[in-house]
Amino acid sequence: MSKDNIAYGGQAVIGGVLIQSPKGWSLAVRDQKNQLHNYFEARIPLTQRDGIWKQPLIRGVGALADSLYVGYKGISLSDTLYYGEQEEETLFNKITNTLLIVTILSLLIVGPRLLIDLLDLSQANKGFAEGILRGAIVITYIYLVGKTKDAQELFEYHGAEHMTIASFEADKSLQIENIKKYPKEHIRCGTAFIFLIVFVSLLTLPFIPTLNILLTLITRLLHVFVVAMISYEILKFNFKNSDSLISKIFSTPGIWTQKITTKNPSDEQIEVAMISMANCIKYSEDNDEFDELLSTSKELKNG
Repeated sequence: MSKDNIAYGGQAVIGGVLIQSPKGWSLAVRDQKNQLHNYFEARIPLTQRDGIWKQPLIRGVGALADSLYVGYKGISLSDTLYYGEQEEETLFNKITNTLLIVTILSLLIVGPRLLIDLLDLSQANKGFAEGILRGAIVITYIYLVGKTKDAQELFEYHGAEHMTIASFEADKSLQIENIKKYPKEHIRCGTAFIFLIVFVSLLTLPFIPTLNILLTLITRLLHVFVVAMISYEILKFNFKNSDSLISKIFSTPGIWTQKITTKNPSDEQIEVAMISMANCIKYSEDNDEFDELLSTSKELKNG
């Protein structure tokens, strides 16, 4: 937590780091010409708004929607800042890319079940095996993609994000030497969600019957919302009871997974994370303590 008890989170983006708070999200990117950019967008997450989104279980769907929305905007903006303005994608390419993504996701959702149905297993065991196979596919994909140069850089920014948040939460000033003292893994990392999805899937998939391909796709899509609801409640319990044995049992696999998704960052990458953090602090806490740090980057105005 910050000095004002604001919980900060974030993610790595192309060439930089995104930091999020209950007041909005900030972005810092170092482009290919070594120019630093910063951006802030005021936005109250669905889970912080009054009404149905604060209710148990329902807030899990809100958290998933928030993550997808901010993540997509952050990646899109960082792509523009890092590579510069590019030619607008044609309608044909947009449709082609959309269909490709839908096809891949459909295969990921339905494929494991179709493979498991080839085995002579009981309904419950098929559901259990499907959960394990889907989790193995996701982890293997992350591991293999992580071998590429671009992914390595992304994972380094991921580590920088964790270290910077941990440093500020410990009431340290935003200085590189202080930040480097903290581990690249963080208990609140969304990577823990991967383990929880696998775990919750193992508990719930055995109760979903074998159907035709279309109904299997529909039931698995609905299952995503159920998993998000349950997983979010487990995450909230972990955050509030981080010293409990149960919390440590649930969080440990997430920390292990971060051994793959985080790498030790360079000083330059930590600097980018510091700027993103400073920008989010400035607008979330009305705190101008880090304005000198922000002056080293070019601000992109919202709108």
